[in-house]
Amino acid sequence: MNRAFFTGRLKSKPEIVYTPRGEKFVLFPLWVEDGDFRIDVECAGDKRITRWDEKIGKELMVSGTLVKTKLKSSDVFKLRAQKIYWMED
Repeated sequence: MNRAFFTGRLKSKPEIVYTPRGEKFVLFPLWVEDGDFRIDVECAGDKRITRWDEKIGKELMVSGTLVKTKLKSSDVFKLRAQKIYWMED
């Protein structure tokens, strides 16, 4: 089973991209303070969130699957998100 949960902070404005079919995807780095690392997250566009810039600096938990991709000569892991949970302030 490939299921991962990460809790971290949104540090910068996500990039919104569209596939040739017009599907919306949101790409953003999740900063995990406990461990001091970042993981790149990709998720199908959440239509409930329209103002991502207002979420910068907020804590969130992301659940999804780890996906290995090739970047130049090394392997990189990304988190393909199924759900995003925004933490209360």
